Amino acid sequence: MKKNIMLLFIAMLGLSWYTAVSEAVNNPKKVQEHLQKAAELEEKGIYVDAVTEYEQALEYAPEDSDIYIRMADAYRNGGDSRKFASTCEKAAEAFQEDTKAMDLLMEYYMENDYESKAVKYLTNFLEAYPDNENAQKWFLELKGSYTELYCRYEKMSDIVNDSMVVMEDGLYGIADAEGREIIAAEYEELQPFSKDGFALAKNDGGDYLYIDRDGQTRKVPDEIYQAPGMISEDRAAVCRDGKYGYLDEEMEPAGEFVWEELTGIKNSTGAGKRDGKWVLVNKNGEPKTEERYEDVVMDKSGFCSNQERIFVKTGKAYFLIDRKGKRIGELTFDDAKAFTENGYAAVCRGDKWGFVNQDGELVTEYQYEEAESFQNGYAAVCIGGLWGYIDADGQQIIDCRFTGASHFSKSGTAAVKIENDDGEEEWKLIRLNIFS
Repeated sequence: MKKNIMLLFIAMLGLSWYTAVSEAVNNPKKVQEHLQKAAELEEKGIYVDAVTEYEQALEYAPEDSDIYIRMADAYRNGGDSRKFASTCEKAAEAFQEDTKAMDLLMEYYMENDYESKAVKYLTNFLEAYPDNENAQKWFLELKGSYTELYCRYEKMSDIVNDSMVVMEDGLYGIADAEGREIIAAEYEELQPFSKDGFALAKNDGGDYLYIDRDGQTRKVPDEIYQAPGMISEDRAAVCRDGKYGYLDEEMEPAGEFVWEELTGIKNSTGAGKRDGKWVLVNKNGEPKTEERYEDVVMDKSGFCSNQERIFVKTGKAYFLIDRKGKRIGELTFDDAKAFTENGYAAVCRGDKWGFVNQDGELVTEYQYEEAESFQNGYAAVCIGGLWGYIDADGQQIIDCRFTGASHFSKSGTAAVKIENDDGEEEWKLIRLNIFS
């Protein structure tokens, strides 16, 4: 008897399920009735009840993605942005072949300057559905979106070792990569912090000294030197009586002062100029090779050997060597920018710039009016007199709209210069919403 009752119950349950599904599938008229009623309510501005009608329509047509879109619009028109977003997200995940829900959500975010929200959603979505082409498309489009950070400074330098020199009221200080003050603007001259943790400063008395991130004086040469450089690997290039040499970690001479010019030390290698020619040198300022060059390319901090690669010039051509003087690759260039600590280097042929890798191979064709070497995955390039950014694949991620542009930091920030509505140039600090 119990077995028969159970079978009867299962049969009735199945019949009930079948009837419900059949009713939903075979009642397009009811779907249309709810949709019509929802439209009428929306015309009157009664969005809450319109949403209810859409929910009832979905009971009969749960696979109709267009109803989700209409319901999302009702939420948005009614001022409920949270439920608008969640409805779009639900539809985007449920109907991945239909791009309308994700497109609607992304357009809403971008129209309202909510790029950071869009990035967060896309990141999570692609973790769950990495092969979704529409999400990939939007992710790429948003790759160049950025947020402008508050920054009050008149001028800003490249961000080096999470620090940048800033100018305020004609004096110099140091801020971090987010624009927060580290050292107050009270120095006549200043450099960013080196990896060794010291920044070169010139005080109001005209003396050079090295300070730490707390603003404390940590190193002061016993003698008076001119044109001191950034400390790196316990060496600083300085000038005495018109000749350059290195100081060691105790601010004592490391070798002789015999050079007309001298770079800083990176990867145990620098370069010195004597009798009009350049040669590679070691940490004591002694020649490492016999080869002499007409020029050596330095970066803005005075180093030539980042990534153990150095651009030198013989005759009219620049080419690439390693820190032992061995030539890298066969290409020659009319000009070049030094490698940074990571990424490709900018090189020039004719009047156009492209990029080479560590092996001296051309990875981006000569096409830019000017360019800076890559740093942290991006490079500043100039087109039509304005600067923007490309990624390592050569994709233009930020259009050329700035009058000046610096390297991106490890945290995705960069100092850029723009022309404001009054025609005056001013510095801004930006941060990429997507940073890789």
